[in-house]
Amino acid sequence: MTGLLDRRPFMRRVAGTMNESGGRMIAGLLMVEIDRLAQLFKVLGQAPADRVMAQLATRVEAACGRGDLVSRFGETRFAVFLPDLQHAGKALFTASALASRIAEPVELDGRRFFVGAKIGLAVSPEDGTDGEALIRHAAVALGEAKRSGTASYLHFQAPMRDVLKQRLLLEDELREAIRDEAFLVHYQPKVSIADGSPIGGEALLRWQHPKRGIIGPGEFIPTAEDTGLIVPIGEWVLRQACTQVRTWLDAGMAPTQIAVNVSERQFRSGHLPALIDVLLQETAIPPHLLQLEITESVLPQDLDGALKQMRWIADRGVALALDDFGTGYSSLSYLRDLPLDCLKIDRKFIKDMVEDTNTRHIVHAIVAMARAMGLKVVAEGIETPTQLDMLRDLGVEEGQGYLFAKPLAVDAFAAYLAG
Repeated sequence: MTGLLDRRPFMRRVAGTMNESGGRMIAGLLMVEIDRLAQLFKVLGQAPADRVMAQLATRVEAACGRGDLVSRFGETRFAVFLPDLQHAGKALFTASALASRIAEPVELDGRRFFVGAKIGLAVSPEDGTDGEALIRHAAVALGEAKRSGTASYLHFQAPMRDVLKQRLLLEDELREAIRDEAFLVHYQPKVSIADGSPIGGEALLRWQHPKRGIIGPGEFIPTAEDTGLIVPIGEWVLRQACTQVRTWLDAGMAPTQIAVNVSERQFRSGHLPALIDVLLQETAIPPHLLQLEITESVLPQDLDGALKQMRWIADRGVALALDDFGTGYSSLSYLRDLPLDCLKIDRKFIKDMVEDTNTRHIVHAIVAMARAMGLKVVAEGIETPTQLDMLRDLGVEEGQGYLFAKPLAVDAFAAYLAG
């Protein structure tokens, strides 16, 4: 389709060239990942998206020199080999030029599409003296560029390899943890801002590591997201939360709504509605006692698909909250159509509102808008009485944070609810 070398002949050519030089050649290897192309495949279909890729292939070749070698290295990836460079800086220059050319709009059937690129590069002999090492290290640098969220291209550095080893070890340990169900759920109380009485809770995941003890989600959730392991982990958390609500009801406790975070990857898997249906049948809990917290980041990529899933869930009686509101897409046009019960104001706004007047105005606007739309407002990360007083004056209904309670083990949470 693109007229470029496939992966295997490209690797053979790179290996042969490096072997002939005895590893002494200054050469560059660029691994180029096209951003947003996977979404275009979903929206446009295979054939039109392939035409986009063909246009990009032409751009990649045009940005390279006559003797450079370009490959279609995967569905959304190119690889570029820059042999016999005069100096290593030429590889960086080419990476910068590639990023700029790829970022230009793509024309297709009278429409313009925008994509971008993340690029990892390795240069011999400093980053490896054979083709396999260059390809491997360029891929490592690409992974770091993708994780950075800001860098268009990154040059391989030895510490990246150590980070990758640690990440692979963490991934292996996570797989074992999923197999052994080595997780537990703590619950952070939600309270009424008006009088401080408990009205619910949020389920928060913890990992019972065999050597390191209890590990918070910040240390392992990013790796779980990157590897897709967040999907089975998220299913486990949902099942635990629903089962725990059932246990509390059977013990005679007052009905308590529990919120569960749904990751972007779990939501986009498309399996969430069916899972919710199964869990509601298995546990027989009233649907309104389960609330799913979904972040804004899941919406722009496939708004129609997101709306379909959310409406299906809402039709079952499950509550829906938009989490970290104000930090993502925040388009009023989609907010109008979402079947939400509440907005959760991100903790950063709560932290800054005391000292910053503009932040306080933003919180006030969010509360006014939510009230006009019939939505509750929940404030996250409340830590001081001053923050609480301001939120009460603004009319925020519910809140959570260390001012009231940290995340609690199951028995401690039940005792907190009981007063």
